[in-house]
Amino acid sequence: MSENFTTLAQAFEHQAQKYRSRTFLKDKYDKAWHDHSWSEIAEAAGRLRAGLRKMGVSPGDRVGILSDNSPEWVIVDQAVLGLGAIVVPLYTTSGSEETRHVIVDSGAKVVAANGADHVKRLLALAPSLPEMKTIIAMHRDATPQPANNGGPAVVTIATASEASPAAIVEGSREDVATFIYTSGTTGPSKGVMLTHGNLLANCADSQKALTLRESDMTLSFLPVAHSFERTAGYYTVMIAGGTIAYAEGLASIASNLLEIQPTIVLTVPRLLEVIYSRVMKTVESSPPLRQKLFRAALATGERATAYRHRQQPLPPHLALAMAVFRPLVFQRIRAVFGGRLRCLISGGAPLPKHIFRFLAAAEVPIVEGYGLTEASPVVSVNPIAGRIKIGTVGPPLEHVEARTAPDGELLLRGPNIMKGYYNRDEDTREALDSDGWLHTGDIASIDADGYITITDRKKEIIVLSGGKNISPANLETRLTADPHIAQACVLGDRRKHLAALLVPNFENLAEHLEKNSLKGKPADEIVQSPALRQLFQAKMREFNKPLSDVEAISAFTLIAHPFSQENGELTPTLKLRRKVVQEHYRDAIEAMYRA
Repeated sequence: MSENFTTLAQAFEHQAQKYRSRTFLKDKYDKAWHDHSWSEIAEAAGRLRAGLRKMGVSPGDRVGILSDNSPEWVIVDQAVLGLGAIVVPLYTTSGSEETRHVIVDSGAKVVAANGADHVKRLLALAPSLPEMKTIIAMHRDATPQPANNGGPAVVTIATASEASPAAIVEGSREDVATFIYTSGTTGPSKGVMLTHGNLLANCADSQKALTLRESDMTLSFLPVAHSFERTAGYYTVMIAGGTIAYAEGLASIASNLLEIQPTIVLTVPRLLEVIYSRVMKTVESSPPLRQKLFRAALATGERATAYRHRQQPLPPHLALAMAVFRPLVFQRIRAVFGGRLRCLISGGAPLPKHIFRFLAAAEVPIVEGYGLTEASPVVSVNPIAGRIKIGTVGPPLEHVEARTAPDGELLLRGPNIMKGYYNRDEDTREALDSDGWLHTGDIASIDADGYITITDRKKEIIVLSGGKNISPANLETRLTADPHIAQACVLGDRRKHLAALLVPNFENLAEHLEKNSLKGKPADEIVQSPALRQLFQAKMREFNKPLSDVEAISAFTLIAHPFSQENGELTPTLKLRRKVVQEHYRDAIEAMYRA
């Protein structure tokens, strides 16, 4: 249906007219869930649109949004899109310098901020943001502030809205809808220019691949500022006529899943790794008989998965065994996701195969997909109702062409491919060739059925001083499969051998810490202890056994504190910013190579 619309604003207005009093968005505050109808959101967006026009926002102007996921995010987004202006999402987890860079680079003259802390942050940056004239405070208890010393005025979303809603402007599919700034794993972030046509095309293909419909309910917890959640978790659900519930925060996802009982959940591997780790920890502390039952159930589930993914019926003996294990074992694992789950979609980074196999064995309906911001962003996904191949990211969406270059780089072409990078012609020419192929920077293989397997980042391949090319991502995935390793960063570019920074999983190490009188001690002290060092040395010896000499991890350092978004070491989708990590741990890295 999205191919029938010219702009995202037109698509939203059509759906609001169709569904009116039906619930579109849900959020939780004052300990209760609140419903927001299509008409309510459309009315609020129209009134804010009139206010933005009065402020002087015109087609092509940029408006920033600094907010966690909320109904207000959608209201501002639709108000801006309906004016023909350009939305610039800002990550709430970004540092001040990155926030300043995006606002300056995009030239945003108005920024909407949700929360007093975010408003304060913008005001602190104001002296270096001469283009920013107005801050719209989106939160309920916001108070206006007049412009001071040439700085921006702060207005509330209520005072910024006019009494009469403004209609949407007529636009073109070629008009730019948003600048989404890349995560910056390989340098300063760049503004990806996505048109209304790019996003609508991706929505149409995504809706078909994910079989989204108006009866679907999603729980939104990935940042809507990121292209994955924005397109698949917001615009595609909007076009399908579904309902979006906003999680209270990462700490509340478990309880919100039980309360909302979503049918569709978009997630990233890191969150699934946490769930897997907790389940396995519970199993390990269970009586031996229950552990034996769990292992038998998992082995049976894996055999059944192979038939299911090939779309073949289960043999009678296997069907009988699954009928026994479902209520005894698998029901508890599926219950974590609320009980109504139709599909769990993992993207943003490679999902470790053992976690995929574990969830699939428990009959959690999970598929893995792939995308990147420059492609609006969904490129491929394993079919929900078709053949699934574990370890692949599925075949390309219907209107996406995919092939590999001679060096293995994945190339893409289609109506979802970006217009280019804002004010970066050279970078645009490097990414988009004269035939319209997007050079993704990802190394991939495509099998005879068209299923894509991503093997590495082109620019993140480690080249040892002896000339051997090594994939750090593959080794990191294997390392973090160990329940005692929470995070890993493999190093060695232009060095003689590989080394690794390892963050222990202190929760899973509790028994070992207690046995060695380390329980309750500071993390910085624990990672220096000979007992923990000895345990990890034994682990690394086992890890290296199946590897060649050049692939082996020759040295490691235990890190006390996890890599995080707050210190800039992870992107908003929890990918490792290798350069930042290397800078932060420069001394520890040099010490490993001196030893």
